Amino acid sequence: GRGSGIWELGKEEKVGEKGKTTGSFHNKQTQQTTTTTSQPMGAAPSSGGPTGGLNGSPLDLAGAWVPTRESEWYNNNPGKHKNRARASNTRLVYEQSGIGKGNVGEFAIINEVTQIAPGQYTCVSRIPHGWGMGWIAYDGNFTLLGDGTLHVSFPSNGITEYWRREGGYDGRISNTSAPVASAPVAHASNPRVPWRPVRIAIRRFAKNSELGSLENLCWHWGVCVGEEHHCYETQGSMVIFGPRGMVAASSPLMIRLNPTHINQYEGLCDLGQSTQKTDQEIEEFSRAWVKRHPIYLIAGPNCQTYAEDLFTFLTGENLPFPKSSTRMTNWSRGEKGTSGGDGPESHPGMTWIAKPVT
Repeated sequence: GRGSGIWELGKEEKVGEKGKTTGSFHNKQTQQTTTTTSQPMGAAPSSGGPTGGLNGSPLDLAGAWVPTRESEWYNNNPGKHKNRARASNTRLVYEQSGIGKGNVGEFAIINEVTQIAPGQYTCVSRIPHGWGMGWIAYDGNFTLLGDGTLHVSFPSNGITEYWRREGGYDGRISNTSAPVASAPVAHASNPRVPWRPVRIAIRRFAKNSELGSLENLCWHWGVCVGEEHHCYETQGSMVIFGPRGMVAASSPLMIRLNPTHINQYEGLCDLGQSTQKTDQEIEEFSRAWVKRHPIYLIAGPNCQTYAEDLFTFLTGENLPFPKSSTRMTNWSRGEKGTSGGDGPESHPGMTWIAKPVT
């Protein structure tokens, strides 16, 4: 079906004299390699890979959820989101597969949730019928707080929500919002798998541009893994690049295969995190991520969405600073000063490789 495949780096590609590599458009459902049509703009989201819990396990959010902390609900879209939180019909029920269905006020909602780390989830949300039909948000970030509250954020729409399990917290979910960084289960008994530092790499969107200055909100983010500085990033047309070139893309028309390099960035932000995930695991995660996020949007999903999701996958924690969309929402609401909150460019762990814009 449409959107069921991605353009990815071939399994046996070799770098030629001019650094070119080969790839294939691989359909995971039919296990055939072919050229096919990518998911069209505005199409309903496909799961694009396994949804639900970690490593194919049942989603630990399964069950019914109702609003909490209603006064803190917010949405950039028309209508008072606080009133939707207080509506008697606002309720979502999640299946173990990761599919959640229900209502948020006047809107029917379908969520597709994928767990990427303990207590951390991504989500694609849409309105399938009725008021708002056709609305889709691909950049959902769900965090399970220590008291069992589920914090929901869609930065592209300025959405902030809080949910609790219907009937109260019953201990079925033991994960917290800030799990202690530990070795992945697959490597827990293998001390030979090395730990590698994980850093956020940033650069301006365009040189000599007003975007991306220290006083502005717009920076390109990537993730840098290891002392060898293996960098991963996504760009327009929803294509992910890594140290070997293109990892995955939502369109077979994307043919630029240049690898990433630390010299492409202006600064590295060290948050004191490390991972035992391998480059192969990062590439597998990235291919699945592109399937769930086939369309690149300025407000998200974008480079910052991918960077935070990959960082969470690698370390088990969210980034400690807001994305540009969230900063703009905060700025419009007059919160956290005129900048809408500090990003990695202002973090004490930032080391500048090149002189930043001032």
